[in-house]
Amino acid sequence: MPRPPPAAATVALLFAAAALCLSGGGRAAEASSEFNYPAVFNFGDSNSDTGGRVAAGFESIAPPYGSTFFGAPSGRVCDGRLIIDFLMDAMDMPFLNAYLDSVGAPNLRAGVNFAQAGCSITPATATSVSPFSFGLQIKQFLAFKDKVTKLLSKGDRYRRYIPQVDYFSHGLYMFDVGQNDLAGEFYWKSEDQVAASIPTILLEFETGLKKLYEQGARKFWIHNTGPLGCLPQNVAFFGKDPSQLDELHCVAKHNRVAKLFNLQLHALCTKLRGELAGSSITYVDIYTIKYSLIANYSRYGFENPIQACCGYGGPPLNYDSKVPCGQTVSLDGNLVTAKGCKDSTEFVNWDGIHYTEAANFHIASQILTGRYADPPFADKMPFLIKPKF
Repeated sequence: MPRPPPAAATVALLFAAAALCLSGGGRAAEASSEFNYPAVFNFGDSNSDTGGRVAAGFESIAPPYGSTFFGAPSGRVCDGRLIIDFLMDAMDMPFLNAYLDSVGAPNLRAGVNFAQAGCSITPATATSVSPFSFGLQIKQFLAFKDKVTKLLSKGDRYRRYIPQVDYFSHGLYMFDVGQNDLAGEFYWKSEDQVAASIPTILLEFETGLKKLYEQGARKFWIHNTGPLGCLPQNVAFFGKDPSQLDELHCVAKHNRVAKLFNLQLHALCTKLRGELAGSSITYVDIYTIKYSLIANYSRYGFENPIQACCGYGGPPLNYDSKVPCGQTVSLDGNLVTAKGCKDSTEFVNWDGIHYTEAANFHIASQILTGRYADPPFADKMPFLIKPKF
């Protein structure tokens, strides 16, 4: 069995210190009240999708997805919890329900998750993996807010299940999106062409943020994109020529474009701080955290930095696009199954595209140190949690 992460109360103390940054500073005694976000509204792709794609009916997720923590598939493309799950736990808040998931009477009082696996920032096309682009997620938020406002005007019947009106202005708005805009383009564009598309992608992202600001959003928490070239899926397809790989055996061009995207995203966050009066915009360097994990995997207790835990084909990647994790297919006339590894805590990557729960916990623990945020809040931290799963 995997070792459990630190208790929620312990992690909450760490994240509470971050509130001084998000709220613009203040006395230590004010941290708990300033950090008492009533709700969280999340937008993104599979890195933070807690069940939206499955609820939309696009596909089902079979075991061994969800096996580490939930005991069964939970709508997450992971063996267990995602980064956002650990961050919600750190804020002593319940996991976010997917916006489209109506089964089980989900309680949306503490926020809602609009993230959809496969989504992009730019508008979806007929060939897109998901129609739920960032712009459509923003429209869903607007519809959600309008519906909540109307329900609240009718009395107290639904108050225990939906946010209060002021939650929309005092809540935290989280974003982890952009990976698919870049990774998907490499299949039919050159590196220079993908790089040239970044300003258009970020203009769409800026438009969405400003729409949320117009609706009263003030607290923004923005993750940059990770090292795309280190995903087994990309190494398998684009890394057949060793000259295309970097010192960590990641596809160099994917990582160069990811870093360029992050540089421009960082600049956008800086610009918006000057334009959106009263806003608090925190930029989180997920790329550095993930790349450092892959580069120093053994230091953090992992044994396999790039090989997929759940896949087919064996080392060095254990990834075959024709045999997705958990599925049995006919390959060269034989039935083969992509099975999960014995111990996912030894692996950074879960299924060739997504990280394991153990890696997600490590990433969340590094986020909570405050060293990878702009503005940074490392000096506010009373102590550090050990990134040991």
